[in-house]
Amino acid sequence: MEQERPHILYIPRWYPSREDPMLGLFVKKHARAAISSGYRISVAYARQASGEQNKNIEVHCYSDDFLNETIVTYPARNGFPGLILQIRAWLTAISVTRKAHGKPQLIHAHILTRTGLLAMIFSVFYQIPYVVTEHWSRYYPENMQFKGFWRKWITKKVLQKAGLASVVSQRLADAMKSAGLDFSYEIIGNVVDTSLFTPSVSKEPGEIRKIISISCFEEKSKNLNLLLDAFQELLSKTDNIQLVLVGDGADFEYTRKRVSEMNFKEDEVRFTGMLENEALAEELRGSACLALSSNYETFAISVFEALACGVPVVVTDVADLKHHIRPEMGEVVEAGNMKDLSGALSKVLENTHNYSPNSMRDYVEHNFGTKAIAEQLNLLYKPLIVNSSRYAK
Repeated sequence: MEQERPHILYIPRWYPSREDPMLGLFVKKHARAAISSGYRISVAYARQASGEQNKNIEVHCYSDDFLNETIVTYPARNGFPGLILQIRAWLTAISVTRKAHGKPQLIHAHILTRTGLLAMIFSVFYQIPYVVTEHWSRYYPENMQFKGFWRKWITKKVLQKAGLASVVSQRLADAMKSAGLDFSYEIIGNVVDTSLFTPSVSKEPGEIRKIISISCFEEKSKNLNLLLDAFQELLSKTDNIQLVLVGDGADFEYTRKRVSEMNFKEDEVRFTGMLENEALAEELRGSACLALSSNYETFAISVFEALACGVPVVVTDVADLKHHIRPEMGEVVEAGNMKDLSGALSKVLENTHNYSPNSMRDYVEHNFGTKAIAEQLNLLYKPLIVNSSRYAK
Protein backbone atom coordinates (compact mmCIF):
# COMPACT_ATOMS: atom_id res chain seq x y z
CA MET A 1 0.00 0.00 0.00
CA GLU A 2 1.14 3.57 -0.75
CA GLN A 3 0.89 4.75 2.85
CA GLU A 4 3.13 1.90 4.06
CA ARG A 5 6.07 3.19 2.03
CA PRO A 6 8.30 5.86 3.59
CA HIS A 7 7.48 9.17 1.93
CA ILE A 8 10.27 11.43 0.60
CA LEU A 9 9.81 14.91 -0.84
CA TYR A 10 12.19 15.74 -3.73
CA ILE A 11 12.89 19.43 -4.36
CA PRO A 12 15.04 19.64 -7.53
CA ARG A 13 16.55 22.66 -9.26
CA TRP A 14 16.14 20.88 -12.62
CA TYR A 15 13.54 18.27 -13.53
CA PRO A 16 12.00 16.94 -16.76
CA SER A 17 8.83 18.62 -18.01
CA ARG A 18 6.73 18.53 -21.16
CA GLU A 19 8.70 21.50 -22.48
CA ASP A 20 12.12 20.00 -21.72
CA PRO A 21 12.00 16.22 -21.09
CA MET A 22 15.79 15.93 -20.73
CA LEU A 23 16.49 18.64 -18.16
CA GLY A 24 17.34 17.01 -14.84
CA LEU A 25 16.44 13.54 -16.09
CA PHE A 26 19.09 12.18 -13.71
CA VAL A 27 16.97 13.38 -10.76
CA LYS A 28 13.93 11.49 -12.04
CA LYS A 29 16.07 8.37 -12.42
CA HIS A 30 17.19 8.76 -8.79
CA ALA A 31 13.53 8.95 -7.83
CA ARG A 32 12.73 5.78 -9.78
CA ALA A 33 15.66 4.00 -8.14
CA ALA A 34 14.43 5.04 -4.69
CA ILE A 35 10.96 3.74 -5.54
CA SER A 36 12.46 0.38 -6.49
CA SER A 37 13.98 0.32 -2.99
CA GLY A 38 10.57 0.70 -1.34
CA TYR A 39 10.04 4.46 -1.05
CA ARG A 40 7.26 6.77 -2.18
CA ILE A 41 8.57 9.92 -3.90
CA SER A 42 6.76 13.23 -4.31
CA VAL A 43 8.45 15.86 -6.47
CA ALA A 44 7.80 19.59 -6.01
CA TYR A 45 9.33 21.56 -8.88
CA ALA A 46 8.97 25.16 -10.08
CA ARG A 47 10.17 26.23 -13.51
CA GLN A 48 10.19 29.54 -15.32
CA ALA A 49 8.28 29.74 -18.59
CA SER A 50 10.28 30.64 -21.68
CA GLY A 51 9.37 34.01 -23.16
CA GLU A 52 5.63 34.71 -23.21
CA GLN A 53 4.74 31.05 -22.91
CA ASN A 54 2.20 31.77 -20.20
CA LYS A 55 1.15 34.81 -18.17
CA ASN A 56 -0.07 33.09 -15.00
CA ILE A 57 1.21 30.46 -12.61
CA GLU A 58 0.16 27.05 -13.87
CA VAL A 59 0.11 23.82 -11.84
CA HIS A 60 0.36 20.36 -13.41
CA CYS A 61 0.25 17.14 -11.38
CA TYR A 62 1.21 13.65 -12.48
CA SER A 63 1.20 10.32 -10.63
CA ASP A 64 2.68 7.02 -11.71
CA ASP A 65 3.90 4.01 -9.71
CA PHE A 66 4.60 5.73 -6.37
CA LEU A 67 6.05 8.79 -8.15
CA ASN A 68 3.96 11.95 -7.70
CA GLU A 69 5.05 15.08 -9.55
CA THR A 70 3.83 18.64 -9.02
CA ILE A 71 5.29 20.94 -11.68
CA VAL A 72 4.53 24.65 -11.37
CA THR A 73 5.32 26.99 -14.25
CA TYR A 74 5.60 30.70 -13.55
CA PRO A 75 5.91 33.67 -15.96
CA ALA A 76 9.30 35.18 -16.79
CA ARG A 77 9.66 38.55 -15.07
CA ASN A 78 12.66 40.72 -14.30
CA GLY A 79 13.79 42.13 -10.98
CA PHE A 80 11.80 42.00 -7.75
CA PRO A 81 8.47 40.95 -9.40
CA GLY A 82 10.28 37.96 -10.89
CA LEU A 83 11.68 36.97 -7.49
CA ILE A 84 8.23 37.15 -5.89
CA LEU A 85 6.76 35.00 -8.67
CA GLN A 86 9.49 32.43 -8.22
CA ILE A 87 8.94 32.26 -4.45
CA ARG A 88 5.18 31.91 -4.97
CA ALA A 89 5.74 29.13 -7.49
CA TRP A 90 8.00 27.11 -5.19
CA LEU A 91 5.66 27.54 -2.22
CA THR A 92 2.73 26.51 -4.40
CA ALA A 93 4.54 23.38 -5.60
CA ILE A 94 5.38 22.30 -2.05
CA SER A 95 1.93 23.18 -0.67
CA VAL A 96 0.07 21.31 -3.43
CA THR A 97 2.32 18.30 -2.93
CA ARG A 98 1.77 18.31 0.84
CA LYS A 99 -2.02 18.53 0.52
CA ALA A 100 -2.25 15.84 -2.15
CA HIS A 101 0.23 13.31 -0.82
CA GLY A 102 0.68 14.00 2.87
CA LYS A 103 3.57 15.01 5.06
CA PRO A 104 6.93 13.55 4.01
CA GLN A 105 9.30 11.81 6.40
CA LEU A 106 12.38 13.18 4.66
CA ILE A 107 13.23 15.95 2.19
CA HIS A 108 15.82 15.46 -0.56
CA ALA A 109 17.07 18.62 -2.27
CA HIS A 110 18.81 18.19 -5.62
CA ILE A 111 21.15 20.88 -7.02
CA LEU A 112 21.90 23.76 -4.67
CA THR A 113 21.38 26.50 -3.50
CA ARG A 114 17.70 27.56 -3.57
CA THR A 115 16.45 23.98 -3.24
CA GLY A 116 18.66 23.46 -0.21
CA LEU A 117 17.32 26.62 1.40
CA LEU A 118 13.75 25.43 0.83
CA ALA A 119 14.62 22.02 2.27
CA MET A 120 16.19 23.64 5.34
CA ILE A 121 13.13 25.85 5.92
CA PHE A 122 10.56 23.07 5.45
CA SER A 123 12.68 20.70 7.51
CA VAL A 124 12.03 23.03 10.45
CA PHE A 125 8.38 23.56 9.48
CA TYR A 126 7.64 19.82 9.12
CA GLN A 127 10.09 18.81 11.86
CA ILE A 128 11.82 16.24 9.64
CA PRO A 129 15.41 15.84 8.40
CA TYR A 130 16.69 16.64 4.91
CA VAL A 131 19.52 15.54 2.65
CA VAL A 132 21.11 17.27 -0.33
CA THR A 133 22.68 16.02 -3.55
CA GLU A 134 24.83 18.20 -5.79
CA HIS A 135 25.17 17.58 -9.53
CA TRP A 136 26.18 21.07 -10.78
CA SER A 137 29.56 21.95 -12.31
CA ARG A 138 29.47 25.58 -11.13
CA TYR A 139 32.25 24.99 -8.56
CA TYR A 140 34.92 24.08 -11.11
CA PRO A 141 37.47 26.86 -11.76
CA GLU A 142 36.77 26.53 -15.51
CA ASN A 143 33.10 27.30 -14.85
CA MET A 144 33.13 29.30 -11.64
CA GLN A 145 29.53 30.39 -11.08
CA PHE A 146 29.58 29.86 -7.32
CA LYS A 147 29.89 33.52 -6.43
CA GLY A 148 28.44 36.07 -4.04
CA PHE A 149 28.63 36.35 -0.27
CA TRP A 150 25.02 35.39 0.44
CA ARG A 151 24.98 32.43 -1.95
CA LYS A 152 28.12 31.04 -0.34
CA TRP A 153 26.91 31.71 3.19
CA ILE A 154 23.52 30.09 2.60
CA THR A 155 25.10 27.08 0.88
CA LYS A 156 27.41 26.54 3.86
CA LYS A 157 24.45 26.69 6.25
CA VAL A 158 22.41 24.30 4.12
CA LEU A 159 25.24 21.75 4.11
CA GLN A 160 25.87 22.17 7.84
CA LYS A 161 22.21 21.58 8.74
CA ALA A 162 21.65 18.69 6.32
CA GLY A 163 21.33 15.23 7.79
CA LEU A 164 23.55 13.89 5.00
CA ALA A 165 24.94 15.06 1.66
CA SER A 166 25.93 13.28 -1.53
CA VAL A 167 27.71 14.27 -4.73
CA VAL A 168 27.92 12.43 -8.04
CA SER A 169 31.74 12.30 -8.25
CA GLN A 170 34.84 12.78 -6.14
CA ARG A 171 36.06 15.42 -8.62
CA LEU A 172 32.95 17.48 -7.92
CA ALA A 173 33.35 17.08 -4.15
CA ASP A 174 36.95 18.28 -4.41
CA ALA A 175 35.85 21.31 -6.41
CA MET A 176 33.21 22.16 -3.81
CA LYS A 177 35.77 21.94 -1.01
CA SER A 178 38.18 24.13 -3.00
CA ALA A 179 35.34 26.66 -3.28
CA GLY A 180 35.21 26.88 0.52
CA LEU A 181 32.54 24.30 1.41
CA ASP A 182 33.57 22.07 4.29
CA PHE A 183 31.15 19.14 4.54
CA SER A 184 30.90 15.37 4.85
CA TYR A 185 29.47 13.49 1.90
CA GLU A 186 28.83 10.20 0.14
CA ILE A 187 29.52 9.53 -3.54
CA ILE A 188 26.33 8.39 -5.29
CA GLY A 189 26.49 8.40 -9.07
CA ASN A 190 23.72 8.86 -11.58
CA VAL A 191 21.53 5.96 -12.71
CA VAL A 192 22.23 4.20 -16.01
CA ASP A 193 19.16 2.50 -17.45
CA THR A 194 20.70 -0.87 -18.31
CA SER A 195 17.35 -2.21 -19.45
CA LEU A 196 17.41 0.37 -22.25
CA PHE A 197 21.13 0.58 -23.00
CA THR A 198 22.06 -2.95 -24.05
CA PRO A 199 24.72 -4.42 -26.40
CA SER A 200 23.87 -5.20 -30.01
CA VAL A 201 24.84 -8.09 -32.22
CA SER A 202 28.25 -7.91 -33.88
CA LYS A 203 28.61 -5.41 -36.70
CA GLU A 204 29.30 -6.64 -40.19
CA PRO A 205 32.92 -6.25 -41.35
CA GLY A 206 33.53 -3.28 -43.62
CA GLU A 207 30.67 -1.08 -42.45
CA ILE A 208 31.41 2.54 -41.63
CA ARG A 209 32.86 2.86 -38.14
CA LYS A 210 30.97 5.53 -36.26
CA ILE A 211 32.46 7.69 -33.54
CA ILE A 212 29.57 9.05 -31.51
CA SER A 213 29.51 12.14 -29.30
CA ILE A 214 26.51 13.01 -27.12
CA SER A 215 26.38 16.51 -25.67
CA CYS A 216 24.37 19.63 -24.92
CA PHE A 217 26.46 21.65 -27.42
CA GLU A 218 27.93 24.05 -24.87
CA GLU A 219 31.41 24.75 -26.19
CA LYS A 220 32.86 26.02 -22.90
CA SER A 221 32.31 22.66 -21.22
CA LYS A 222 32.00 20.12 -24.05
CA ASN A 223 34.86 21.43 -26.24
CA LEU A 224 33.55 19.99 -29.49
CA ASN A 225 36.16 22.07 -31.33
CA LEU A 226 38.77 19.73 -29.89
CA LEU A 227 36.85 16.69 -31.10
CA LEU A 228 36.42 18.13 -34.61
CA ASP A 229 40.16 18.86 -34.84
CA ALA A 230 41.02 15.37 -33.60
CA PHE A 231 38.58 13.78 -36.06
CA GLN A 232 40.00 15.79 -38.96
CA GLU A 233 43.49 14.56 -38.11
CA LEU A 234 42.20 11.01 -37.81
CA LEU A 235 40.64 11.24 -41.27
CA SER A 236 44.04 12.01 -42.77
CA LYS A 237 45.19 8.47 -41.92
CA THR A 238 42.01 6.43 -41.42
CA ASP A 239 39.30 5.52 -43.91
CA ASN A 240 35.69 4.49 -43.51
CA ILE A 241 34.85 6.50 -40.39
CA GLN A 242 32.10 8.93 -39.49
CA LEU A 243 31.59 11.35 -36.61
CA VAL A 244 28.03 11.38 -35.28
CA LEU A 245 27.10 14.40 -33.14
CA VAL A 246 24.00 13.82 -31.00
CA GLY A 247 22.19 16.55 -29.10
CA ASP A 248 21.18 20.18 -29.22
CA GLY A 249 22.02 23.33 -27.30
CA ALA A 250 23.20 26.91 -27.26
CA ASP A 251 26.23 26.33 -29.53
CA PHE A 252 24.60 23.91 -31.97
CA GLU A 253 24.61 26.35 -34.90
CA TYR A 254 28.15 27.44 -34.06
CA THR A 255 29.27 23.81 -34.31
CA ARG A 256 27.44 23.28 -37.59
CA LYS A 257 29.16 26.36 -39.00
CA ARG A 258 32.56 25.11 -37.84
CA VAL A 259 31.95 21.74 -39.51
CA SER A 260 31.07 23.53 -42.73
CA GLU A 261 34.20 25.69 -42.56
CA MET A 262 36.41 22.63 -42.04
CA ASN A 263 35.25 21.25 -45.42
CA PHE A 264 34.46 17.71 -44.34
CA LYS A 265 33.16 15.48 -47.12
CA GLU A 266 29.49 14.58 -47.27
CA ASP A 267 28.51 12.13 -44.51
CA GLU A 268 31.87 12.38 -42.71
CA VAL A 269 30.12 14.36 -39.95
CA ARG A 270 26.45 13.74 -39.21
CA PHE A 271 24.16 15.71 -36.87
CA THR A 272 21.19 13.81 -35.43
CA GLY A 273 19.65 16.47 -33.20
CA MET A 274 18.23 15.44 -29.84
CA LEU A 275 17.72 11.71 -29.43
CA GLU A 276 15.94 10.06 -26.51
CA ASN A 277 15.30 6.56 -25.17
CA GLU A 278 15.39 3.79 -27.77
CA ALA A 279 16.51 6.12 -30.59
CA LEU A 280 19.56 7.11 -28.55
CA ALA A 281 20.29 3.54 -27.49
CA GLU A 282 20.05 2.33 -31.09
CA GLU A 283 22.49 5.02 -32.27
CA LEU A 284 24.91 4.02 -29.52
CA ARG A 285 24.67 0.31 -30.35
CA GLY A 286 25.66 1.00 -33.94
CA SER A 287 28.79 2.94 -32.96
CA ALA A 288 32.38 1.74 -32.89
CA CYS A 289 33.24 4.00 -29.95
CA LEU A 290 32.05 7.02 -27.99
CA ALA A 291 34.18 10.16 -27.77
CA LEU A 292 33.99 12.68 -24.95
CA SER A 293 36.13 15.81 -25.37
CA SER A 294 34.89 17.83 -22.39
CA ASN A 295 36.87 20.35 -20.39
CA TYR A 296 34.90 19.39 -17.28
CA GLU A 297 32.01 17.14 -16.24
CA THR A 298 30.38 16.17 -12.97
CA PHE A 299 29.51 12.60 -14.01
CA ALA A 300 29.37 12.15 -17.84
CA ILE A 301 26.50 9.68 -18.01
CA SER A 302 26.75 9.20 -21.79
CA VAL A 303 30.07 7.43 -21.21
CA PHE A 304 28.45 4.82 -18.99
CA GLU A 305 25.46 4.48 -21.31
CA ALA A 306 27.91 3.65 -24.10
CA LEU A 307 29.68 1.07 -21.92
CA ALA A 308 26.30 -0.47 -21.04
CA CYS A 309 25.79 -0.89 -24.79
CA GLY A 310 29.17 -2.64 -25.02
CA VAL A 311 30.75 0.30 -26.84
CA PRO A 312 34.32 1.30 -25.87
CA VAL A 313 35.04 4.95 -25.08
CA VAL A 314 37.71 7.61 -25.58
CA VAL A 315 37.36 10.31 -22.96
CA THR A 316 39.17 13.26 -21.48
CA ASP A 317 40.25 13.13 -17.84
CA VAL A 318 37.14 14.70 -16.31
CA ALA A 319 34.75 13.76 -13.47
CA ASP A 320 35.92 10.39 -12.07
CA LEU A 321 36.39 8.75 -15.48
CA LYS A 322 40.08 8.02 -14.89
CA HIS A 323 39.03 5.92 -11.90
CA HIS A 324 36.39 3.96 -13.85
CA ILE A 325 37.72 3.58 -17.41
CA ARG A 326 40.09 0.64 -17.49
CA PRO A 327 42.19 -0.33 -20.55
CA GLU A 328 39.64 -3.00 -21.48
CA MET A 329 36.97 -0.27 -21.70
CA GLY A 330 38.80 2.39 -23.72
CA GLU A 331 41.21 5.27 -23.28
CA VAL A 332 41.48 8.34 -21.04
CA VAL A 333 43.47 11.34 -22.31
CA GLU A 334 44.42 14.74 -20.95
CA ALA A 335 41.68 17.36 -21.38
CA GLY A 336 42.50 19.77 -24.22
CA ASN A 337 45.13 17.53 -25.85
CA MET A 338 44.10 17.09 -29.49
CA LYS A 339 47.00 14.82 -30.51
CA ASP A 340 46.33 12.41 -27.66
CA LEU A 341 42.60 12.39 -28.37
CA SER A 342 43.17 11.61 -32.05
CA GLY A 343 45.71 8.91 -31.21
CA ALA A 344 43.41 7.29 -28.66
CA LEU A 345 40.53 7.25 -31.15
CA SER A 346 42.78 5.57 -33.69
CA LYS A 347 43.91 2.98 -31.15
CA VAL A 348 40.36 2.07 -30.12
CA LEU A 349 39.09 1.88 -33.71
CA GLU A 350 41.94 -0.46 -34.66
CA ASN A 351 41.29 -2.75 -31.71
CA THR A 352 37.50 -2.91 -31.32
CA HIS A 353 37.68 -6.72 -31.28
CA ASN A 354 39.67 -6.57 -28.02
CA TYR A 355 36.85 -5.02 -26.01
CA SER A 356 34.35 -7.25 -24.25
CA PRO A 357 30.80 -5.83 -24.46
CA ASN A 358 29.58 -8.03 -21.61
CA SER A 359 32.43 -7.04 -19.27
CA MET A 360 31.82 -3.33 -19.90
CA ARG A 361 28.11 -3.76 -19.34
CA ASP A 362 28.64 -5.76 -16.13
CA TYR A 363 30.80 -2.98 -14.69
CA VAL A 364 28.09 -0.38 -15.33
CA GLU A 365 25.35 -2.64 -13.97
CA HIS A 366 27.30 -3.29 -10.78
CA ASN A 367 28.18 0.36 -10.15
CA PHE A 368 25.45 2.50 -11.73
CA GLY A 369 22.50 0.25 -12.56
CA THR A 370 19.15 0.98 -10.95
CA LYS A 371 19.64 -1.71 -8.30
CA ALA A 372 23.12 -0.44 -7.35
CA ILE A 373 22.01 3.19 -6.95
CA ALA A 374 18.81 2.12 -5.18
CA GLU A 375 20.89 0.33 -2.56
CA GLN A 376 23.06 3.42 -2.05
CA LEU A 377 20.04 5.71 -1.74
CA ASN A 378 18.50 3.33 0.78
CA LEU A 379 21.67 3.56 2.88
CA LEU A 380 21.40 7.35 2.65
CA TYR A 381 17.72 7.55 3.60
CA LYS A 382 17.09 4.73 6.03
CA PRO A 383 19.09 5.95 9.07
CA LEU A 384 17.47 9.38 8.91
CA ILE A 385 13.95 8.01 8.56
CA VAL A 386 14.47 5.45 11.31
CA ASN A 387 15.90 8.09 13.64
CA SER A 388 13.46 10.85 12.67
CA SER A 389 11.53 10.20 15.88
CA ARG A 390 13.96 12.63 17.52
CA TYR A 391 12.24 15.32 15.49
CA ALA A 392 8.95 16.62 16.90
CA LYS A 393 5.90 15.26 15.15
